Amino acid sequence: MSEYTGQGKDIVFIGDSLTEFYDWQERFPGHRVFNLGIAGEPVEGLLGRMSRIRTAIVRADLIFVMTGINNIAVEDYDIIPEYEKVLNTLVFFFAGAEIVAQSVLPVCLPWLDNAEIEKINSDLKEIARRIEVRYLDLYALFVDTKGSPVKAYLSEDGVHLSDRGYGVWAGAIEKEFAL
Repeated sequence: MSEYTGQGKDIVFIGDSLTEFYDWQERFPGHRVFNLGIAGEPVEGLLGRMSRIRTAIVRADLIFVMTGINNIAVEDYDIIPEYEKVLNTLVFFFAGAEIVAQSVLPVCLPWLDNAEIEKINSDLKEIARRIEVRYLDLYALFVDTKGSPVKAYLSEDGVHLSDRGYGVWAGAIEKEFAL
């Protein structure tokens, strides 16, 4: 693995297992990367650890947030109020950082309609606009022309990502933010 050289940006990834299970530092070796993903964490859990995040991260140039799938997987779709509090807290704690709310990704779960995720993403995009943080639509990159999830981007469980899926996600970040 490449080592951080002291140049580049301080980049923070915050979220659940989708964030935790990828080696962001290896993907972005010219930057100092903090992976603050926690498997199984719902939006409320992330909100509850915001003060610990503030203590752990002294400085950040870019903060990427992806959360909500653990709520959605148990059909808890009312995540927007807590998600907004997460984003507002990050704006307050890290005034100089560019904060990026990333869309929730589609899943292949028989009991879950991705239309619910699309609705949440629409609300999330509006919140991001209102509180002046960036919104990164990854959902569109993970569905085919018919709107179905690209199964090659997901692992067998239909939620977690394959290596190809992580490549798509990291590639979108790399392109959008010139990393």
